[in-house]
Amino acid sequence: MDRLHALDTAWLAMEGDGPPIAIGTVAVAEGPPPSDGEIADLLMERLPDMGRLRERLVHGGALRRPSWSTDATAALAQQTHRVECCAEHGGLDAMVSGIMETRMPRDRPLWDLWVVQDADSDRWALVWRVHHSIADGLGALVLLGHAFDLQPGPGRTLADLAVESGRSSSASRQLLAGLAALPTALPRLPDVVAAVLPKSPSPLSGPVGDRRRWVSVTVPLDEVAAVRAALGGTVNDVVLAAVAAGFRRLLEHRGLPTRGRSVRNAVPVSVRPPAGVRSDNEVSLLLARLPVGVDDPVERLRQVRREVAAMRAFGVPVALVGLLGLVDRLVPAAALEAVVRTAGRTVPAWYLDTLTTNVPGPRVPVYLAGRRVQAMFPIIPVAGRTRITTGIFSYDGSLHIGVTGDGEQAADVDVLAAGIRDGVAELASLAASAAPAR
Repeated sequence: MDRLHALDTAWLAMEGDGPPIAIGTVAVAEGPPPSDGEIADLLMERLPDMGRLRERLVHGGALRRPSWSTDATAALAQQTHRVECCAEHGGLDAMVSGIMETRMPRDRPLWDLWVVQDADSDRWALVWRVHHSIADGLGALVLLGHAFDLQPGPGRTLADLAVESGRSSSASRQLLAGLAALPTALPRLPDVVAAVLPKSPSPLSGPVGDRRRWVSVTVPLDEVAAVRAALGGTVNDVVLAAVAAGFRRLLEHRGLPTRGRSVRNAVPVSVRPPAGVRSDNEVSLLLARLPVGVDDPVERLRQVRREVAAMRAFGVPVALVGLLGLVDRLVPAAALEAVVRTAGRTVPAWYLDTLTTNVPGPRVPVYLAGRRVQAMFPIIPVAGRTRITTGIFSYDGSLHIGVTGDGEQAADVDVLAAGIRDGVAELASLAASAAPAR
């Protein structure tokens, strides 16, 4: 039977009785929203290609891990919803926050879809969630991408592009690139050790409750390109430097000191084999400290670049996925749930303060039920003791950013989101007056 692996089980165990640990997308589109009939037709046409969305969990009892059943598509009406948002009650961001708090019944396929009409304008959005036990970030893109077309009518889909992108950035390629940089990274070994050793408690982390706060912002990709051209680094480096700027602002907003401080950040890294890309959880973590105590934006970027390069060169993501593989093979099914629940609620507090995902999307527009999609924001959950997460998705000339916070202890994530946006703008302004990097 197709049983869950350790990482899949971890998401279910960490969830407990709280809101679902689900990932997904908020696709904002033009034109009138599709009718219930159009949504049903789209799902019936595309679900045959969507694997896990046609299945539900079957619990294996005390001695066996849960497994995925076969076809479970009979009750689509229970999976789809239609709601309305308005500016008076927080608009789309507030509606997404409420949707994130809504549980997914375990006796149905673990996904749901919400058509959200904006009462104050002619825009609408599709909020589509998939439980994290089904897929990671790239996996969700592959899975849900079957519903997004590269033209107004059926044909090539976003899933096709996601598979091609996943193959070009496979784990083996990442490892080889890291090993090639190992000689230059050796002086950074003390920093690598410091980044993976347990840390002291942080005011940014702690128990996560049942409320959620989700905030979206958009950053022009040409600003990121300008920073790369003048100051060097990758898109991910620039993004992480901007996230560092955002956390610096958040800490200042909370009246906490930033001098000499760093924020432990985890970046999911795909470890899929080069032979193909599936929608399962095939991901490890790259641990890197965000230098929020550095006042100079350019120096923050330099420090991020050096640390990320060193962590990749020393193979930290590959080592972590190897450790998870040992857990998957050696821990008995009867003990696995207890082990991963305990680890999920305690280990992150020792090693990280936050998590940032950055998934590359298409440079061209995509279409949903014939409507052009204007923006695609990621939904990334908070769980365990990680109260703040940031999801970034590049699409059609922009970085679309969705920041999730615990609704009680991190309700001020709008400060962080604005700081990320302004962090990119500040670097772009400095890049405009800098000489091109060699």
